[in-house]
Amino acid sequence: MSLRLLFVLIAIFFCYYPAEAKDIDWSKISSHKVPMFYPGVASWEFLTSEDHKLGGNNIKQGKKSCPECHLSKSGEFDLRADDIASGKLRMKKSQKAFEPEPLSGKKGFINLSLQTAYDEEYIYVRLQWESTGASWNNPKIADEGFADRVAVQLNRTQDFFKRYGCFIACHSDLNSMPASPSKDEVRKHPYYSSLKREDVRLYAYYARDNGWAAMKGDDELKRLLKEGGLIDLWEIEFKGNNAEVEDGWIFNDRRADDKADVKSDAKWGDGKYAVVLKRKLNTGDSQDVQLKEDEKFAIGVAIHDNKANHRKHYISFPLTIGLGVKGDIKAEKVK
Repeated sequence: MSLRLLFVLIAIFFCYYPAEAKDIDWSKISSHKVPMFYPGVASWEFLTSEDHKLGGNNIKQGKKSCPECHLSKSGEFDLRADDIASGKLRMKKSQKAFEPEPLSGKKGFINLSLQTAYDEEYIYVRLQWESTGASWNNPKIADEGFADRVAVQLNRTQDFFKRYGCFIACHSDLNSMPASPSKDEVRKHPYYSSLKREDVRLYAYYARDNGWAAMKGDDELKRLLKEGGLIDLWEIEFKGNNAEVEDGWIFNDRRADDKADVKSDAKWGDGKYAVVLKRKLNTGDSQDVQLKEDEKFAIGVAIHDNKANHRKHYISFPLTIGLGVKGDIKAEKVK
């Protein structure tokens, strides 16, 4: 009887605790070069302003996407990101600097290597980029708030996210941006005071009426969520030979998911970071964007590297990933 009971217990264990998804042989998965650039204080407000001129009109009408104007078919940027980082480049009409706090020696561009795969249950995303591994090799840097990290935003149905990526959640009134409200102003706002917060974080432009303090009503927010307005957020932060993953979301605010659905394997070595993110295609979690085969979704990537904090990061233009269908990148199915 004891042996039979043991078999029953083993069967129950595997029923409720399924095995981890298989390891991926990444040497067999196509690698895609994703150019990343330094944006300075460019925000959603800049993109839709007179400082952006013709681009601003196109964006307001939801016409041309960022890559259509600024990225050639060969992958070359029509952007002066080196001049942004050094503080040289100014906006056309206002003559404000794209970077009011110039960064000595900061490169305007870096390259990201991106690989994607999926199976019947999971999506896998592998990211690599050259780095000194500042906070990986020196945990004190992370303790001071300057941890190296990479974040992936993704959305399946929001057309403006497909066209403009993470810019739709980046605003001139965010923490560390030029028009950021004071901590005292934020603390006094009913929404932020209820959270005991004093900083304004990422929010989708359509989830507020006009700026950080203008909240939409609950009914309108529910409608926008139903229409696919939620932006999923996966982030890895490096702290002294350790990588911490955060599963979050962006909508009317940036918040942590109540349920951690994203897993990771990440390290620094040979002069580069290598990160693998893994998540179930369908988590059943309302705070996640659900994915499925024969559809595509859009992502935007941000990299904070070598003592970069808040807005001082590299970003990608949006790109689509197809699961069994064509996208900018077609994820490879593994058995």
